[in-house]
Amino acid sequence: MLHCSSRRLLRLSLPCHSLPRNRYVSLLVEADHPTRSTLSARLSKRFKTKSHADDSTKRNPDALIEAITAHLGTPKEKKKKKKKKKSPATVEQPVTKPADIEGWEEGWGEDDSELVSDTRKATPVRGSPPHLPFPTDYSRRVEGLLEDTPKTVLQDLISPTNQHPIATLHHGLDRVLFNPGVHWLRDPRSRVYNFPPALGIIPKVFDFAFERLTGFVRSSRDQDLWALARQEDRKFAGSTSSLSGMLCHLYFLLSGNKTVDTSTLGMDFRREGPTFTPGQRMPATVVFNYNDGVYSIDSSSSKSSDNDKNILLWMGVVLEKYLTMSSEDFLSFIRSHPYQLEKMPEEPTREAYRYSKSDKFVMRSQLDCHDTRLPGTGVFDIKTRACLPIRMDLLNFKENSGYIIRRNNGYVESFEREYYDLIRAAFLKYQFQVRIGNMDGVFVAYHNTARMFGFQYVSLEEMDQRLFGPAPGTGDRVFQKCVEMLELVSEEIVSCFPGQSVKCTFETEEGLGRDLNIWVEPYSTDVEDGENKTQGPIKQLTVSAESYYGETPSKGARCVGSMDEPWTVHWTISHLASGPEREADVRSALQAAYDRQYRAHNLPDGVTQDKIREWWESVDFSGQNKLNIPILVGDDEGSSEGLEVSTSTSLQPANVPDEFFASNFVEPDERIRGLRNLARAGRAETIKIGLEDKGKPKVVFGVGEVDWEDTLLEEEIAIRDAAEKVATETLVEEKEPT
Repeated sequence: MLHCSSRRLLRLSLPCHSLPRNRYVSLLVEADHPTRSTLSARLSKRFKTKSHADDSTKRNPDALIEAITAHLGTPKEKKKKKKKKKSPATVEQPVTKPADIEGWEEGWGEDDSELVSDTRKATPVRGSPPHLPFPTDYSRRVEGLLEDTPKTVLQDLISPTNQHPIATLHHGLDRVLFNPGVHWLRDPRSRVYNFPPALGIIPKVFDFAFERLTGFVRSSRDQDLWALARQEDRKFAGSTSSLSGMLCHLYFLLSGNKTVDTSTLGMDFRREGPTFTPGQRMPATVVFNYNDGVYSIDSSSSKSSDNDKNILLWMGVVLEKYLTMSSEDFLSFIRSHPYQLEKMPEEPTREAYRYSKSDKFVMRSQLDCHDTRLPGTGVFDIKTRACLPIRMDLLNFKENSGYIIRRNNGYVESFEREYYDLIRAAFLKYQFQVRIGNMDGVFVAYHNTARMFGFQYVSLEEMDQRLFGPAPGTGDRVFQKCVEMLELVSEEIVSCFPGQSVKCTFETEEGLGRDLNIWVEPYSTDVEDGENKTQGPIKQLTVSAESYYGETPSKGARCVGSMDEPWTVHWTISHLASGPEREADVRSALQAAYDRQYRAHNLPDGVTQDKIREWWESVDFSGQNKLNIPILVGDDEGSSEGLEVSTSTSLQPANVPDEFFASNFVEPDERIRGLRNLARAGRAETIKIGLEDKGKPKVVFGVGEVDWEDTLLEEEIAIRDAAEKVATETLVEEKEPT
């Protein structure tokens, strides 16, 4: 494996007027009185000692030095412009003319207005092109190199407390792990079930007793995580759900916003963009919680009211248990089923986690499932993937649960569509989480919140190919460089307000040459929970990165996708100059990032603007309003890694203000209406098949005929009838004169 060692070469903390105004700090050195020779000596030594066994020619050790230092100079040193050589004056030879012989004169006489060449003024020097940005003032700047070295990034740590055994798949799902591609739960052509028919009916979120879950805790409340950070003398700690968002934006920076590979998909997706989705690029907000010299990182819960209404966050927890427990054991989590509190052991056990350490971090990853027949540790993650209309039209989950997957390939209603969206919206985050947990891949369950359609196992190698390229080892090198950058950036973040908790937002905007912006401000739970938040100090950091492919300056995308040459990154972290006159600009930039986090909800079918508050307050996925079960921002598809359960009986937060409903809900546009029509058509097809199969035995592959009835059929019919009634009433209202 490759590892990217970071070398911090210069640390500046000077008034901004004393710093050079060029793009980079003048020098990359390790000396009190820096000179260019220091960098040259270090890089020369590095490249002279590196050689490829199959290279017959020596590499040029000074090429990268010259490439980097071409942009650099000492504060007293200025680049000298090459003077243009003046062309020698041409001396015209006199031409003998007939007029000269006869003494005639030609022309109008002497031209007094002609300019003499030696009296002409020099052409004024042109200013900077208008398209170049004006240099930004900064109060501090650090920079250095990330290089390839043979060292693993994460090392395993032993958990201080006992843990539950890692779960395994049930219901015969383990065969999905060893057969590539999608596995239909029921073949649509022959109507033969490949798995138990009951697995196709998803338990209702409202019926699941979340309060019976134990062992899930956020990073800042994980005492094992704090203890390991202090034991290993590490300054930072975090879980996959809190770290993956930051790592994604660091990847956007280092890769130069590299696109993904969708060439394996069909013609329907050839004209679709190979870029990451807006949801994947959404700014990530986290909190660095300070305690006695250690910072534990949590995802920000500033939008907890929205998360509580996100059915996918809750559904992920339900399905994780559903797929890894027998039917009898799962019934103990159904609220209508009697529940006996088991006798607590003397030493309580927790959910299975992997703890590991890097140079400055202790990281935690929940271990969902394992199979000893898989390579490596045999551990893999479980991801539940809701279909397209559910994701795009979240609050209309009841009607959109009629959407079905009809085929393997196609632009909509297909597994191919879901896989295309996975590549652009989830694979980057998934591979970071898999690597932090030292896992083999992810098990994906495709559903519409009411029914299951199929399953697929996606290995880490497959995700790497779609994201980074076919060359082996690209993903490992990307991960190592991103972790190294995360450590460097984290040090600069906490230096903004030493010794206190801070809240920060990461964003690398889409486009070539975009830097990573980080906004940092002190964090207090008292202020954060209040309605009127007082504005404290704020600082902004900018992170830039220039890549070198071997010894040649290159785009990050090229370096990511190839392993033929070493990948060196020249990074720079700048603290923008602060002060009262700059704070308004910084806050304006942060607000723009928050606006890009914002996504308005579409009004559910049959719910008008004046009824949305009543509908909103009636949605209670936890099943008991008095339970304090906050959902944290983590996996958008839900995971117990992001679910914190407390048996507190305190009431939920105060009522949401009217402004929230006025600005956060919109009428569905044409695209959303089209998806809703597909959901209605899908429900009609489901009802048709259900009525045809009613009373008939079902055929299960490898088992034969079994007696089983679709328990959702009557509910599907009721939802269809209710939707038709709403459509009729709406049509009548539109025809009535106002």
